[in-house]
Amino acid sequence: MALPQASTITHFFGVARLSTTTASTSSARKTAPPPAATQSGPIIERKVYPYRIARTPSNNYPIYTLAKRGGNMKLTKLRKIEGDVNVLRKDLQLALGVDEKEVVVNQLTRHIIVKGHKTKEIEQFLKDRGL
Repeated sequence: MALPQASTITHFFGVARLSTTTASTSSARKTAPPPAATQSGPIIERKVYPYRIARTPSNNYPIYTLAKRGGNMKLTKLRKIEGDVNVLRKDLQLALGVDEKEVVVNQLTRHIIVKGHKTKEIEQFLKDRGL
């Protein structure tokens, strides 16, 4: 019988190490007051949104362009949405300045589909919000 691979051993030891360290340190951990403004500058607070966009493995935004009906119908699809999809749809609609009918949510796949090729505008919207 052969020995297990190195990745298997590190996986199991990594999980065991993680679970034992979090259990022992969580009971001894005390809450500290929030740090004051340092000499490098004030603390910048980010607004918390009820949605989040997960990045692709290449660390890009999951924004894709589609062409349907022989290339006459241009669409932009936003994927990997976590949280409230409808709030993101409303914010995206207001930011792009388009009609309600032009931004649609597929509730089954949790994708937002926008009429037209609007990759740059959606990417700028996500960067401005820090998502």
